[in-house]
Amino acid sequence: MIVPTELGVEAADGMAAVHASAFSEEEAWPAAAFQDLLSQPATLARGCFRDSALAAFILVQFVAGEAEILTLATAPHARRRGFARGLLTGLEQELRPSGLEKWLLDVAVDNSGALAFYTNLGFRTDSIRRNYSKRLEGKRIDAILMSRTVGGQISQ
Repeated sequence: MIVPTELGVEAADGMAAVHASAFSEEEAWPAAAFQDLLSQPATLARGCFRDSALAAFILVQFVAGEAEILTLATAPHARRRGFARGLLTGLEQELRPSGLEKWLLDVAVDNSGALAFYTNLGFRTDSIRRNYSKRLEGKRIDAILMSRTVGGQISQ
């Protein structure tokens, strides 16, 4: 069973390192971005550790019953071990008593792994943001906006 651990500003460097290993150079966030987000009261971060090193984390903003997933990252060596699903499940269970009703996120249209992951968890496409992200080579790429209402449990 995956047990999510609360992460604070002190985890920003580790989060940046995992993010850099999980995303392309143009998509990776610096530690300062994590520090800024974690200093905001509506931002929550939970992580999973493997051999005492951060293996995966989720970063969300939770306001008025909605939790927006800002990023969810798993280090390549820790993929396919249930960390991402465990983080999402654990955070949902934690936030339900506080009124969580809906998950929101956006994902790059070319991120097939993330699209499959979220679709498998019951997320549905709401709309598309055209030309949302810019790649290093200058190409613009669409983002798919997805959501899922909180009803049944996410299966483990």
